[in-house]
Amino acid sequence: MSEALARESPTSGQQEDCEGGSRRWSWRLLVPAGVGGALVALYAVATPFVTPALRKVCLPFVPATSTQIQNVLKMLENRSGSLVDIGSGDGRIVIAAAKRGFKAVGYELNPWLVWYSRYCAWRDGVHQNTKFYISDLWKVSFSHYTNVVVFGVPQMELHKYEICFQNTWSGATETCLESRWSL
Repeated sequence: MSEALARESPTSGQQEDCEGGSRRWSWRLLVPAGVGGALVALYAVATPFVTPALRKVCLPFVPATSTQIQNVLKMLENRSGSLVDIGSGDGRIVIAAAKRGFKAVGYELNPWLVWYSRYCAWRDGVHQNTKFYISDLWKVSFSHYTNVVVFGVPQMELHKYEICFQNTWSGATETCLESRWSL
C-alpha cells in the first residue's frame, strides 16, 4: 500500500523532473563553456601567426626547406664566430648552424615558434649553443654578431640592406645575407 501511495504522490513526479532538469541544465552550461574554451584556445594559438600579416611590412612564417638550409650552411663555410638569424621562425637555420659549431641566436616575433625552437634545440642536443628571443627585429642591435642571416620575404628587401649596413658600420666583421628570393 505504501508503494501505491508513493506512486501516486505528486512530489515523487516533481522529484524525478528536478533530477532530469538539473541534468539538462548542466549540459546547457557545459556545452557553451566547452565551445567558448575551444574558441579562446584557437584565438591564443592563431593570433601570433595572423598578426604579422597585419603589420606595415608583412612578415609571415614560411618554413625553410632543407635545400635552403644547406645553401645557408654553404655560405657559412670557412666562417666562425656568432650567428644571428633574424626572423628565425621554427629555428631550423639556428639549430643547423649550432650543429656546425656556431654560437647561434634567433629572433622571432611569434612566441609559439620561439618555444618550439627552444624545444627542437633541446631535442637535438644543441641547446647550449643556441638562444631564441621573442623580439621585434627592428628593435635589436645585431652589431655584436659576426654572421647575420636574414631569410625573409620580398617586402623586406630594402630593410635587409639597412640591417646589413647597420651591422657593417657598427663593426660586424662578416655579414651573411640569404634570402628565399634573389637579392
